[in-house]
Formats: sequence, structure tokens, C-alpha cells
Amino acid sequence: MQTAYPHIVRTEGTCGGRPRIDGSRIEVRHIAELLRQGSDVIDIAAAYPHIQPVQIYAALAYYFDNKTEIDDFIEAERLAWEEGYAAEQQRRKQAMQEAI
Repeated sequence: MQTAYPHIVRTEGTCGGRPRIDGSRIEVRHIAELLRQGSDVIDIAAAYPHIQPVQIYAALAYYFDNKTEIDDFIEAERLAWEEGYAAEQQRRKQAMQEAI
């Protein structure tokens, strides 16, 4: 039996098909990351004033019901950022060496 999340959608071609708040590009992982950083629903609503608290609660419910999936998205994004950062640092180092 699959649980429905009335405010959460997955759309092929939008946000990579990852779960997001309906009517926005705010992914469940974004809400989960804020929660993991210590934010509460009031803080999250202040960060995203165009979404309603009920949508935030739906995203949190989805997260807790699908924690492994969302944590995997968060980890993949972190690794991609680190790889991009390392590549940029290497590019800058090489440019500095060539300028000398």
C-alpha cells in the first residue's frame, strides 16, 4: 500500500524527477536539509514564504517515511558539490601556475 502525500509531487523533467512541493521547485530534500541543520517549521516557512506550513509538514512526513531515499539525494548533492569545488580549486591553481 502506498501512502499519498497531497502536497508532494514527482514530475519527470522537473527537479530530476525528485519529490518536491507541488507548485514549486522546492524539493523535499531542501526541507529535510534545513531540518537537519536545526531549523523548525517556522524557520523553514520564513525561508520559503511562498509555501504554506501544511506543505512543509507534508514534505517532512514524506522525508520521515522515505528517509533513506532523501538522505541519498542529500549525500549525492553534497558529493557533487565537493567534486565541483575541488575541480574549480584545481583549475584556479593551474591558472595561477600558468600566470607565473
